[in-house]
Amino acid sequence: MITKIIPIVVLISVFYIGSIYSSKNLSKKLEKKSKIFHDPVIDNYLKAFQSLLNLGKLQVFVLNEKQINGLVTPNGNIYITQGFINQYKLGKVSGVELTSVIAHELGHLALGHTKKRLITFSAISAISMVISTILSRLLPYIGAIIGRYLSQILISGLSRKDEFEADSYAAALLIKSGIGTAPQISLLKKLEQLTGIVSSNVTWTLSHPSPEQRINAIQNLEASWMTGIKDQN
Repeated sequence: MITKIIPIVVLISVFYIGSIYSSKNLSKKLEKKSKIFHDPVIDNYLKAFQSLLNLGKLQVFVLNEKQINGLVTPNGNIYITQGFINQYKLGKVSGVELTSVIAHELGHLALGHTKKRLITFSAISAISMVISTILSRLLPYIGAIIGRYLSQILISGLSRKDEFEADSYAAALLIKSGIGTAPQISLLKKLEQLTGIVSSNVTWTLSHPSPEQRINAIQNLEASWMTGIKDQN
């Protein structure tokens, strides 16, 4: 039994080491393509987050990319793309809406999603390779495709779970800071229009839930919190 597990453990280790190396390289590349973001409106919100979370210093970087996105790297850097900043400067995204993106990325960081993904994705990739190899013997050509598709479904499912959790964290942080979830929801409503990407009905292969799913989850979560507060009173 142990001899059968050892090759999988070795594969996971190889993928994990490779993921760490790739992650470090990516972090360096992002740092070279970015600069610290300073804005009077956003800085005030960041100070509120710092106080609530007891952070020494909270910095956000502008990544020189045209697409509209926010991300966080395993080394703890939070990035907002230049495309997002441009929409903010044009008035299509408000300062508080942009702040909700930062709160979401703080959620990924606080919940350890970036580091967790290095482990889970490495395990899934290794297991997928084993399954693909086995299926390829039974179903030449098709087996490898099935293995990769199963891997994509698993990874996408974990990614969507992380997005819901980061949204929940952001919602709690925004409420505690006196902002509320309205900006978070309003941004999600205009997200498809801003990005030009329309969510597919086939969600099991997507890395992010649809904006509607995320909005519903936030609203249900806030409703449950309000019910809990009323029950306590």
